[in-house]
Amino acid sequence: MYRLYCNYLPGKSSSEKHSMMNTKTLLTLGWITSATFILGTIFWGYQLDSYNAVSQTVSEIGKKGSPLYSQWQVFSIGVGFLILIFAFGIISYAKKRSKSLVPGIFMLVYGLSQVAMGSFPSPHPLHNIFGLSMIIGYFTPLVFALTWRKYPETSFRKISFLSFLLILIGIILNLSPAFAPELYPLEYYGLVQRLLLFTFYGYLAYLSFRFTSKKFY
Repeated sequence: MYRLYCNYLPGKSSSEKHSMMNTKTLLTLGWITSATFILGTIFWGYQLDSYNAVSQTVSEIGKKGSPLYSQWQVFSIGVGFLILIFAFGIISYAKKRSKSLVPGIFMLVYGLSQVAMGSFPSPHPLHNIFGLSMIIGYFTPLVFALTWRKYPETSFRKISFLSFLLILIGIILNLSPAFAPELYPLEYYGLVQRLLLFTFYGYLAYLSFRFTSKKFY
């Protein structure tokens, strides 16, 4: 199948064809990572009888003392490495099309933050510090919209802007307990966090499908 696909890349040398296929494989990890994280958080949450996804954060699934401490740590770090690999795929894709590498770098930062958070589970002080560093990675959709202005479809920029708007709302709501604790009932904090996380991971899946589609690859 791999050879068959390569044969349908006219005007490309053998090494270029293999390079393109390798990049496409890395980009496929976007939707795989998205599905893994979203379904994984739901699955692991259901394994804890006392866990409430409406009010509790995903980090509390594997906090110190949790029966799923080790499993969640491996899961979180694994997701982080998948994001890192996906980020390298974005950078490779950008290089081949003379696009800005900056969005891929922002995605790399997010992946590093995820690995670091997984390495220092809650309530370790570094867990929250690396959690805040994720804000840099959350700007990835905006950076895409601003730096890839000549991407074939204007819908790409629109979806990137919309995704960032939702993510920005999620960031503000997630940080609001520190400066506006009465903004919304904190018993819904788990849902608020998932609005942020699932929107970002949904955007990863969007990038993956868009960049690997026949029209754009």
